Amino acid sequence: MNALIDFSREYEQVPPHFTLQASMDDTPMGETAAFTDVKDPPVLFERPVQAGDPGRKTKVDLHKQGEGRYYYATRLSFSPKELKKHGINAGIEARREYHVQRDSGWVRLTSPMQIQRGELVRVDLYLSLPAPRNFVVVDDPVPGGLEPVNRDLATASVVDANQAGGVYAGDSFWYQYQDWISYDYSRWSFYHKELRHDSVRFYSEYLPAGNYHLSYTAQAIASGAFSVPPLHAEEMYDPDVFGQGAPAQLQVEANGDM
Repeated sequence: MNALIDFSREYEQVPPHFTLQASMDDTPMGETAAFTDVKDPPVLFERPVQAGDPGRKTKVDLHKQGEGRYYYATRLSFSPKELKKHGINAGIEARREYHVQRDSGWVRLTSPMQIQRGELVRVDLYLSLPAPRNFVVVDDPVPGGLEPVNRDLATASVVDANQAGGVYAGDSFWYQYQDWISYDYSRWSFYHKELRHDSVRFYSEYLPAGNYHLSYTAQAIASGAFSVPPLHAEEMYDPDVFGQGAPAQLQVEANGDM
C-alpha cells in the first residue's frame, strides 16, 4: 500500500482531465468521453480480425488531449481455423488422457478413440508448472457423446463416479512423475470443480511449481463421431500464461457395433 501511495504521489499528481483517440494503421477505432476522475471505468475499443491481417505488422496509436496520466493494455484474441495437432506450452504444460476399463484392466485410448455407448471413461488431466501460478482455471471440453458423472446428484451412481480413481495403463503419462498433487490435496491446490454438460472446470487461487493431476468420470450416452476440443489451462487474470493440450477424435458405437 505504501508503494502504491508513493507511486501515485510521484506520477499521478495531476488529476485526469483528458480524452483519448485510438487508431490502428491510421484508421480510427474510437474516442473516449472525458476522463475526469481516477475511478472512471475503463473504455474498450475493439477491431475484428480481418482476412488480410494474419502475418502482417500493424501499429496502434493512442492520442491524448488534455492533462493527466492514462494506462492502457492491448490484447489480440483469435481462434484458429484448424486446431493444432500438438499441445501448446506457454507457461503451463497440459495433457489429457482417456482411460476405459476392459477385460478387468484399464486401457488408454488414443485418437481416433473408439468406445461403446454406455461405457465409462476416466478422464485424467495432467498439469506441470515450472513456476508458481495465481488463479488458475482448467477447462476441459466434453465431447457431445459423453456426459460427466456427478456424484453429488441423487440420480448418479457413486460407484460409477468413483471410477475416476484406480489403476493406469502401462503407457500412461501418470508414470512420468512420482510427485503428482491431486485435487483438494492441500490449501494450495485445486479446490473447486464444476461439472457441466459441455465442460468440466477446476479452479485454484494459488499453485506452487509442481505437477498436478485431476480426474473425473464420464459416460458414453450417444453414438456418433465427435471432435474432442483441446484441454485448456490459464491464469485467469493473465491469460497469456496458458497451456493447451492436443485435440482428438471420438467414435461412440452402439452396443455390439465394435
